Amino acid sequence: MDWQTFTPARGGLRRWLQASGSLSARLAATGQIFSVQVLRQGRQPLTPDESLALGLAGHRMGYAREVVLRVDDQPLVFARSVTAHADSVGAWRSVRGLQSRPLADVLFKRSGISRAPLAYRQLQRHSALQRHVDRSWLAATGFALSHQALFARRSAFTRHGAALLVMEVFAAPARCWRWPEDATLKNIKPRRLR
Repeated sequence: MDWQTFTPARGGLRRWLQASGSLSARLAATGQIFSVQVLRQGRQPLTPDESLALGLAGHRMGYAREVVLRVDDQPLVFARSVTAHADSVGAWRSVRGLQSRPLADVLFKRSGISRAPLAYRQLQRHSALQRHVDRSWLAATGFALSHQALFARRSAFTRHGAALLVMEVFAAPARCWRWPEDATLKNIKPRRLR
């Protein structure tokens, strides 16, 4: 299944998937402590799908960062951001120094960055992407994901002509994605970052 301009998800999860702005800020507003657990970061092979989305036909190496986003120590989202390796020392060099800070600190607090529309996908249960997320989630959290197909979204950010592709997989159980009554952008207040 390819990335689509709509999501078949329903209820609160659909609203979370379609929410604009910073996912990290929205998550932080739902609890007391928001944290970013870095799983791996550095030079990594890109998937053919990622290379195509970045306009890197024929290129397979890039710079990737994989994290789990947590609220009050509960893991909620697996995220992977990728760019061409050359761009990780150019337009996107600030991504290298994030450590456990959210990527949103770069994407939504700096000027000159544009965002393409969100695209959505329901991961196939036995796809290479779902297996990668499953393995990463188990290593990060100590427990396996349920065997349900997961929903994901992605978007490309551009700075000085260089693209950074950000994918977020909503891996927590469906019950975690109830849309908060006061989750409008104007009501989002940053919470303590751990």
